[in-house]
Amino acid sequence: MATEKRRRRHSPPAATRSASPTSSSNSEATCSPSPPPDVVPDIASRLTSLEDFFALRASCRAYRALLPPFRGVLASQSPLLLVALFPSFTEALFHLSLRRLHRFRLPWAHHLSVSRRTLLYAHGYLVTDTDHYPARLLLLHLFSGEQIRLPKVPGPFSRVILSDDLAVVLFRPGSSTVQHCHLGDALWRVACTDACHVIDDLLFVDGTLYALVNGLRLATVELSDNSLELSFLGGELDDESRPAGGLFRLGECGGDVLLISEDHTEVLVYHVFRWLSEEGKWASVSSLGGRTLFLDYYGFASCLGPDHPGIRGDCLYAAGLRLGEWHEYCLADGTCDVRYAEYPGAPPLNNRSPARPPVWVFPSLC
Repeated sequence: MATEKRRRRHSPPAATRSASPTSSSNSEATCSPSPPPDVVPDIASRLTSLEDFFALRASCRAYRALLPPFRGVLASQSPLLLVALFPSFTEALFHLSLRRLHRFRLPWAHHLSVSRRTLLYAHGYLVTDTDHYPARLLLLHLFSGEQIRLPKVPGPFSRVILSDDLAVVLFRPGSSTVQHCHLGDALWRVACTDACHVIDDLLFVDGTLYALVNGLRLATVELSDNSLELSFLGGELDDESRPAGGLFRLGECGGDVLLISEDHTEVLVYHVFRWLSEEGKWASVSSLGGRTLFLDYYGFASCLGPDHPGIRGDCLYAAGLRLGEWHEYCLADGTCDVRYAEYPGAPPLNNRSPARPPVWVFPSLC
């Protein structure tokens, strides 16, 4: 099926339009904008609130043309948490430093809110699926309103990743099967590894798909219609070279492949390791060069910085299981602060509602 039949453009979510007062078309035509248009993109790139950005964009027609809601002009926007409003489970964006909600309208809002769930944010898109089998995936661009609908998924999955060119890869950690779909595909393709290899995590880094295989072995992946080729990097790990911790996940920082482990033995501790390609092994790191790592509850989300407004450098921000919970872990001293998003409609901490962990959203990476 042609790509054009699966891509539709809709107006942006309501939050992007309601944050600023409107002005008449006559005043736009007769009044000269101030400040001058040539400095407006630079001003916008320094704003850290979506409300301020869209207020500036909506102030006149010339500014709207100069400020498309994409990466360059959203460079300083702080990361947000996509949280649920209790008890309806409709969704909103929570600004960490301003402690403020950005409300917006999703295209499935007229359906029961529990019928669709948000899995992750990547490249400007919210990736969602129907909360029943067979799943139907929808990619919604948070700022342009563009929608990309994908075919029914043939098999179960628990993790999803997205490439730069919007190829979608689904898998279940501990399985040997991967499902993948590209724009324009009428059906999903199912690829399998050898029976002796199971995939624990997958991640795109600079266009290359990496896999964590059989626990801690790193490999690059080539996908075809029904096969999956692994090229292992480095040798087998022994007890001496085995990274500390457990619950291992792949990550990325400045183009380097990372291994992130989570240890719950006594207190919550995160360990970060960088892949040394020349030596073929993992090396522990305690500094990220001022950058910050973000983890969704089920896997790696992104890396920001250095010196990104509103977040701490050389830290790891991990979304918790509870609605609106995240952890801020400092790699330098090993301290961990548990944070909660406090907002109207936030669920009580002791609620027993269906778990919908928050998702990190990065306007600066759209």
